[in-house]
Amino acid sequence: MDFEREYKSLYRPLCLFALQYTNQLDDAEDIVQQTFADVWEKICEGMSILNLKAYLYQAVKNRSILYASQERAESFDADIPEEADITDDERIQLAERDARLWTAIDQLPDERRRIFLLSKRDGLKYQEIADELHISIKTVENQISKALKALRETAIRIYTFLFVN
Repeated sequence: MDFEREYKSLYRPLCLFALQYTNQLDDAEDIVQQTFADVWEKICEGMSILNLKAYLYQAVKNRSILYASQERAESFDADIPEEADITDDERIQLAERDARLWTAIDQLPDERRRIFLLSKRDGLKYQEIADELHISIKTVENQISKALKALRETAIRIYTFLFVN
């Protein structure tokens, strides 16, 4: 088993999976990092894990639920929303889909990625982006259009790979 390869391929999806329980990225990352550290320690002690991916998802889920329940116990806010009615498999699929999307966004050219994130993640209007970056609105429009095209092409490749074989 190549633990480093597994870490690199599963870290982001596991963080997004944990985020569904914790609602805080820093907390989700802490949970995933601690889970990997604990699993590595168990492997070094001789424990054999047949399906590392399934083991990690279950361990992250358990830690995330424990964390979320401790957070709720510490909070006096009675208006905490109830968990969505989705299965673990659906949560895993969502986390893996989101990880593929963020990987595709990470692969955009630097300036295009920055413009795209200012628009889609930060909610800035095209004029605000143009003003902040000292570029024309037309450049903002073109870069976002190119980013969306690249992300659509990535989505089509993923869909084709998964479902058309």
